[in-house]
Amino acid sequence: MAYHRKLALVDDRTGLIVMASLFCLIQLLVITLRIYARRLRRMRYGTDDWLAIIAVVFVLGLNGVFLAGTIQGAITGHSQVVDDWPVTSPLEHLAQKYKYAFQTTEKITFGLIKLSILFLWKRMISPIRWFQVSCWVMIGVVIAWMIAFFFATVFQCYTQWAWNWAPISFFLTQCTNTLDMLTVFTATDIVTDVIIITMPVPIIWQLHLPTIKKVGLTGLFMMGLFTIGAGIARMYIYLVTSYDKEDNPDFIADFTLFMLWSAIEVNVGMIVCSMPVCAPVVSKFRDCIVIRLGSKGSSHLSHQRGKGSKEYLTDRSENPYFGDKTSSYEMGAYRTTIASREPMDEINVEGPLETRSGIVVRTRISNTFE
Repeated sequence: MAYHRKLALVDDRTGLIVMASLFCLIQLLVITLRIYARRLRRMRYGTDDWLAIIAVVFVLGLNGVFLAGTIQGAITGHSQVVDDWPVTSPLEHLAQKYKYAFQTTEKITFGLIKLSILFLWKRMISPIRWFQVSCWVMIGVVIAWMIAFFFATVFQCYTQWAWNWAPISFFLTQCTNTLDMLTVFTATDIVTDVIIITMPVPIIWQLHLPTIKKVGLTGLFMMGLFTIGAGIARMYIYLVTSYDKEDNPDFIADFTLFMLWSAIEVNVGMIVCSMPVCAPVVSKFRDCIVIRLGSKGSSHLSHQRGKGSKEYLTDRSENPYFGDKTSSYEMGAYRTTIASREPMDEINVEGPLETRSGIVVRTRISNTFE
């Protein structure tokens, strides 16, 4: 099976060091915003939050492995190639060690991120029984997937631990068929991501929300497509470098490409995992900017309303995320009462409750993402 495609090499060591360092800072920022969002909405930490916190520790560990390997030259280095095959060298020995550490840790990391997203879906869309069952099924699949590939990687050379960083020719002949194992791993990683990311989409389009709101929520969930794209790129690179050694004999250069896209995928996945939870923080920041920019014209607006207008609007700027009172809007012969925002984190798909005096807004998804 030969693809006959020589891949471009990655030699910018400084650029990769900067990238890995930025990834570490971004992950710390994202998890901090997630914790702040829970405190902002006065919500207890759920299983999804604890899994995300554990996952970010593993993500930082992966970034650390990538950063250390780049600094020491194991990443962005090159193998000594003789007769279209890499020759054993101290650098190759070092690269094998980093590869084993990275590939072992990434199995747990990917699994934790997927589980965090599934438990988030489960908590948000709690009233729908079939969706809850689907979440539990996928949780079981992901746990089995994570454990199976973790132990398969740990014991890929049985209990001969030194074989894991032996010369590449010895490793490929004496250990298990790691090429096929990693092919199955990358393929199933993409499949599970597609299923998990698209699970809430049918629910969103059943909600009693404006179409523009549905499109926005769908777009938020579909941010996971960036993770899927990185996974596809990683799988393509792995297939080319693993099954076309004639055109890609530089083991260390191939290993660099594979780890690079794995690092991108896991960091983007961690960001996507926390984005729905961090939405209230973004909304509060947006509201603060709007309030500051509109403060100059607020007095003029109040003066206009005082000239006989029958529209009475309740100011929600003091506490845009919590409240114990309802806001009333009197416009002509109709009166609409909007229920106060509560610290909730689930989707109510029952839709609006119609009454003769107006409509009581009950769609809870807006409280989660606004």
